[in-house]
Amino acid sequence: MSKTRAAFTEPMYATLGHGLPSGAGWTYEPKYDGMRVIAEASSRQVRLMTRNGKDKHAQFPEVVGALRSLASRAGSSVVLDGEVVARRRRKATSSSAATSGFQPLQGRMHLKNAVEVARLVVEAPATLVAFDLLREGRTSLLHRRWTERRERLEALFAEASVGDAALVLGETRSRGATMLARARRGGWEGIIAKRTDARYQAGSRSDDWLKLKLQFRAEFVVGGFTEPRKTRPFLGALLLGAHDAAGRLRYVGHMGGGFDREGLRAMRTRLEKIERRTAPFAETPRTNEPAHWVAPQVVVEVKFAEWTADGKLRQPIFLGVRDDKAARDVTIESVSMQRWGTGEIANDAA
Repeated sequence: MSKTRAAFTEPMYATLGHGLPSGAGWTYEPKYDGMRVIAEASSRQVRLMTRNGKDKHAQFPEVVGALRSLASRAGSSVVLDGEVVARRRRKATSSSAATSGFQPLQGRMHLKNAVEVARLVVEAPATLVAFDLLREGRTSLLHRRWTERRERLEALFAEASVGDAALVLGETRSRGATMLARARRGGWEGIIAKRTDARYQAGSRSDDWLKLKLQFRAEFVVGGFTEPRKTRPFLGALLLGAHDAAGRLRYVGHMGGGFDREGLRAMRTRLEKIERRTAPFAETPRTNEPAHWVAPQVVVEVKFAEWTADGKLRQPIFLGVRDDKAARDVTIESVSMQRWGTGEIANDAA
């Protein structure tokens, strides 16, 4: 990577799948619970670009250091696709050892204070799980097959003798049923299926990559909040929405769970800055407490029990704010594989 600012490569996105794909020519990876980034690295400069174009290198200096070392040992700049995840306390030796849920990462994603960042590097260390190689030196690999890109990625890690817990090679397996069974046992969010002959389609959502979700988890746009009841401080519930096929923000329910006192205070402060007089939803919802409407800019990640018959979230729980995704890109997803039983998985194609 030269001293001039490199052009931002938007990631390739997966389409929601509803079952393991049949036939050969597929590989399977864990669906990581973190922050997707395109990592542009040389021995002098590193950028960690989120899917909406924000550079998070300042928030994750241990990842930056590992990437600089990789580029230095490789003797060339590299561009990787991967996921920044919270690291388990034990040493990470593989991608599965590197992940411990999104919430420990949440405290680091928005930090700008260098002292606080340094403290959390020790208390809540992060790892970049690299699962694709998009550029090596001046050679673009976007038009190469997945198998070719994977071979080069594995060779890069081997040649550079990567042994840093802040940078690991993503796992991939040829048997989907085996990976899916592991995902259920381990409580993973899901898995990703990828065609082994697929090119990398930057900025596109393609059927060549399928996300198979095992949990009801998604991002939603905050369209407002209600006043608190009784002894609850700061705010009652967030009013959530997602865009339908026509681009309208549809109300999907309210959420009050998952916050501690400081989280409620921070959210109220954030939302008061973007208050507006009218509801941003296509149809204004009725609320039990007085509502405050906000510009539809804040994206939150939510875990919930299921979709109700009238299209609302049941038992939603707040997991964190996602400033790495634009609100306009938040859409309503259909159900994937959340309701499948283990017997159905075992009998599916590998």
